[in-house]
Amino acid sequence: MESINSLKNKYMELKNAAEVKMMGKNYPAAMKLIEQATAILKQIYDMDHNPTNREAYKVAMESLRKSYELAKNGGEEVLTYDQPKKPKPVKKPAQPSAKPEQGGAGEPDEDGIIYEWNGIDVKRFLATEARKKVLFDDVVGMEQQKTIIRNEFFLTDEQRAYKQSIGLENKNFILLYGLPGTGKTYFAMAVSNELAKFSGGDVPFFCVSCGQIKEAAVGKSENNLIAIFQFTTQFERCVLFMDEFDAIATDRGKNSGDPTAIPVVNTLLTNLDGFASNPNLLFLAATNYPYVLDAAIVSRVNESLEVPLPTEELLKMTLERKLKGAIDPSVDLGSIAATLARRRFSNRDLDRFVKSVKSQLFDAHLKNPDISVADNVMVQECLGRASSAITTKDVNALEEYKRSLM
Repeated sequence: MESINSLKNKYMELKNAAEVKMMGKNYPAAMKLIEQATAILKQIYDMDHNPTNREAYKVAMESLRKSYELAKNGGEEVLTYDQPKKPKPVKKPAQPSAKPEQGGAGEPDEDGIIYEWNGIDVKRFLATEARKKVLFDDVVGMEQQKTIIRNEFFLTDEQRAYKQSIGLENKNFILLYGLPGTGKTYFAMAVSNELAKFSGGDVPFFCVSCGQIKEAAVGKSENNLIAIFQFTTQFERCVLFMDEFDAIATDRGKNSGDPTAIPVVNTLLTNLDGFASNPNLLFLAATNYPYVLDAAIVSRVNESLEVPLPTEELLKMTLERKLKGAIDPSVDLGSIAATLARRRFSNRDLDRFVKSVKSQLFDAHLKNPDISVADNVMVQECLGRASSAITTKDVNALEEYKRSLM
């Protein structure tokens, strides 16, 4: 009898070959390959009795079934890379489910997008802050992380097709980790906007705070999570960003006293497996505490990217830019940046310091209109009050985590 790993390799080869045939519009060949892949996946399902894995296999089987139907219908609804890149709402179901728990969709909003899924209004989970038009050039540093993103997602049609033909998996689950305030959300916004710029169309960016997903009522957190993933199925391309990811992906093996922890992680795993099957959907998750995540979640991460503290050089550059015209040229910003770096200032901490200097300058200007720039006395006074929100405990825990990755 063949091993599960051997069968999985065969399954992936057949699945990837079917996708290539679909892209080439050779639907009869794609149907045969999908049938073979389905037969092997059923063998794997019968052999593997791990509950989590079996749920993932069910999702994969459903995905194969839909692909088979698309091929059977001549690829009428197949997503191709030359299709319009604008958000495309799914068609409203002919008979929406009367019971919210059965996954019914609500009515389209004025913008044509359905926000109510499973009886839950997804709007309350989406970030209220308007999407910033920030690009990679606006993100100081992090050149290695930018290169990884470019090499993975900014591909031509030919590069994508070749990648699939050799069975190279899609890396559409990226974990952003780092100390608090380093700019993980800012970087995620830049990724989304760069992707939209590259593709020549809008790429919806959904920013969800995971702390809002968790609810005490049994089953409520899971329904919230399912609704969010259902919401993203309306779009041909989109970026789903989940901040505070540890709030819903904490290690199930640790007794947190939270009865919702295990079912929430199980639900997240099932939906992640379905999300990962579509190369046009990018899932970004951010956490300050990567070392508390569940092992099964971590095993599904395609790429872990650290968003580090700004270096002394970057702190100086940022100070020069943000205090331009508001500070006396005689102030040694290099020395200020060195002090902030020693104190482990994050980008958020730096913003607070800059605001403090500008407030000090404004107060002085109100008293004496002749004062138009902050001098060294003002800056040093603000520096004396400035402190970082990052603790030594946070730094040590993250360093230990990074060593574990080596």
